[in-house]
This record gives sequence, C-alpha cells and structure tokens, in this order.
Amino acid sequence: MSETPVVILTGAGRGIGHASLIHLLSLPNPPNILAVSRDTAALEELAKSHDNLEVVALDFSAPYSELKAKIPSDVVNVAIEKWGRIDALLLNHAILDPVAKIGDSRLESWDLVYRVNLFSNVELIKAALPELRKAKGRVVMVSSAATSIAFTGWSAYGSSKAALNHLAFTLAHEEPDVTSVSIAPGIVDTDMQKDIRQGHGKVMTSQEHAMFMGFKENGILISPESVGAALGNMCLNLEKEFSGKYLQWDDESLSSYANASIAAC
Repeated sequence: MSETPVVILTGAGRGIGHASLIHLLSLPNPPNILAVSRDTAALEELAKSHDNLEVVALDFSAPYSELKAKIPSDVVNVAIEKWGRIDALLLNHAILDPVAKIGDSRLESWDLVYRVNLFSNVELIKAALPELRKAKGRVVMVSSAATSIAFTGWSAYGSSKAALNHLAFTLAHEEPDVTSVSIAPGIVDTDMQKDIRQGHGKVMTSQEHAMFMGFKENGILISPESVGAALGNMCLNLEKEFSGKYLQWDDESLSSYANASIAAC
C-alpha cells in the first residue's frame, strides 16, 4: 500500500474544484488524487501528464439507484484498488439551479438540489468511512454563506448547504477519528457567479442582482486559485481542533492553510 495520501476530489472539472486540483498537483509532495466530474475531457488530458491523477466521470444528479451503485464501485473502490487507501474527501460539487421563489417552486426541483448538494455527499462519505477511519482522515465540505443569508429564489440551495453544515457537525460527533469541516468559500469568480449575473436577475430582487453585478464590476470577487489552494491544504493537513465547525475560508484561524503551500504529509 502506498504511503502517499489519497484524496477524492469532486467537482474537479471547473471552478474551485479545478483550482484545488491544480494546487494539489503542484505541491512538492503531491497526493494521489481521484478527480470526479460530470465532464472529464479536460481532466483526462491532464491525467496524461500526471501519474498520480485518476479521473472518474459521474453525474451527481443521477437517480438515487444509480448513485448508490456507482459511488461505491466507480469512485471509492477505484481509489482503494489503485492506491490501497483513502485519506481525504474534498466535496466540492453543487448546483444552484433551479432558482425560484418558494411559492413558485416544485418539489422535483428541490429533490434535484438536495440529491446533488447533500444526499450524494452522504453516500460518498458512507462508502469511504471505513478507509477514512483507518487513515484518521479528513472530510472537507464546501458550503456557502447562503446558509445564513437569504437571497430571493435561493431557498433550495441555501437550505441544502445548511444541511451540509449539520452533516459535518454530526459526522465529527459520530466519527471522532475523522476530522470533518464545512467551509464557505466566499464570493468566488466562477461560472456560478456568471450565471447569477446573467440568468437569475429575473427571480432575484433588483437590489440583490445589482449587488452581484457590483461584485464583478468592482473587482471584489475572490480568485478560484486562492480558495482552491486553501481547501487543498485543509484536506491534507487540517487539525482536529476544527472538526465539526463551519468556517469562512479566510477565517483568521485558518490563515496558515490559506497562505501556505503545504506539502502532503
């Protein structure tokens, strides 16, 4: 069995997840990485030049029966068979759509958001837990400030991320050997922000939409590379004292992870 840590990284095809992947690959002692994404074309090209990168295509919006079959077999077991261990999960995949007021929403759309943002994470954690216990590993869940701020039309997304925070809290309580944390990444310059500016103004209030437009126009958005590096460092080295907490990525207590290029341990 390899001594090199093994990280399963979801949502690795773009945005924060891709930035985390690039950071991990660039470390002096990089981990082995199983990168999971719905679209894997760019990742497969990257894997050609990195022996420590394995790529798996999986759509987390798939029906429950498919997720229950594919997450253990096509994700967790692939990592174990290739490297013999799992040390960390960096759970980054999520969707914001469909954005709709509660009075206009459909139960089916809530089911979709929760399947992607919450239930698929539960299944992935469950499947990986035996290995995470052995490794005294880490689970880093990417949350959102929308868990505590209301935006018109975001009820499904915000509540699913709030549930993710509680998942990290409960996992830390139930699995004391596994360090579990949820991290809000701030307002990051990703496709999600582009979609908010271009597509969701019809649902959000004019003031809310103007605020998000201003984030881009005034250069307030955070770079994916900054957040991705911090999350990558956390999944390799986060200390037990943070387990069960929900924190902003740039919280002062996490400054060593945000500012340092931490080699895999």
